[in-house]
Amino acid sequence: MERVGFIGLGLMGKPMAKNLLRHGFKLAVFNRSKGPMEELASLGATACSSSKEVAESSECVITMLPDEKAVEQVLLGRGGVLEGLAPGCVVVDMSTVSPGFSREMARRVEEKGGEMLDAPVSGSTMAAEQGALTIMVGGKPEIFEKIRPVFEAMGKNIYYMGGAGMGSFTKLCNQVAVSLNLLGVCETLMVAAKAGLDLRKVIEVISTGAGGSWQLSNLGPRMVMRDFRPGFKVKHLRKDLRILRETTESLGLCLPGVALVSELVKTLDEMGHGENGTQALVEVLEKLCNIRIG
Repeated sequence: MERVGFIGLGLMGKPMAKNLLRHGFKLAVFNRSKGPMEELASLGATACSSSKEVAESSECVITMLPDEKAVEQVLLGRGGVLEGLAPGCVVVDMSTVSPGFSREMARRVEEKGGEMLDAPVSGSTMAAEQGALTIMVGGKPEIFEKIRPVFEAMGKNIYYMGGAGMGSFTKLCNQVAVSLNLLGVCETLMVAAKAGLDLRKVIEVISTGAGGSWQLSNLGPRMVMRDFRPGFKVKHLRKDLRILRETTESLGLCLPGVALVSELVKTLDEMGHGENGTQALVEVLEKLCNIRIG
């Protein structure tokens, strides 16, 4: 497989697409804003005028988009991927969407003679730049093996999780751990600040023991420095938590931690932090505790 299409050149999509170019794939790209397309074109990609055009020139089409509405429009809408899909072409949706949506999109793609994998990712923009993402994949195992070299150009840890929708289910599990861990980091810093401890030293100490985590080591220092530049945006975590709550409710699960952090992230978004990184959650805790860290 040599010809790959990529649709959605945002914070994560653009570095992922660049890694495909670095690994020698012939890349066709499309994005709503022209700037990222022009940047990729300067590196050797072919800039297309529509999602349909991307599909017409590709053996595999990757979508990395913000939500289900965008994915549906790109795949099924006018000038969309399905209009240009060749028999046997593989569509890989790497967006974070609900498992039910992934299964419905797979059904629609297969009706057109194509194949589909849901393959959301975990990792920061830095991991995307380094080609070190974790990729969790749902779909047919033989199609997964066919696309494995494409995944290996973008990720370090690649896992086949089962049939259609199972990659998306795995990503929701990931978001439970991510969001509750994020809240734990915020609360840790509230206690440390109130006690008058050196926050950087607290982060260093805890990171060496059982309480250590990626969120603490990477986002904790940013909270202290008031660095809210996005690696993963608040508005996207809010969307993910909404999907998670809807999905777990349909499964009859009660997840009080998810419910709490979901409301806090919603509040953060409505405070005007939607475009900031998720480490800005510390500002909600600061208001609740009437304390400012950093």
